[in-house]
Amino acid sequence: MIKTQELKELEIQEIKERYPKQWVTVNITEKDVYGFPAKGKVLLQASSIDLMVDKIKSLQGDLYTFYTGSIDDKVE
Repeated sequence: MIKTQELKELEIQEIKERYPKQWVTVNITEKDVYGFPAKGKVLLQASSIDLMVDKIKSLQGDLYTFYTGSIDDKVE
């Protein structure tokens, strides 16, 4: 199931803590000095990337899609 989130700006670490072991797509609002995403607004969240692919294609902006869990997690 895909959930569309409220558009509240959060730090990337906050997003990882709020959505453990989830795939999220963020509209980046701030980057760090190295150009990596530092803050953003969560647009989509789901347990499986497969559920999000079509929705991601329809989004616009400076997007960042990532898994919030560990590399050791069983990812769907």
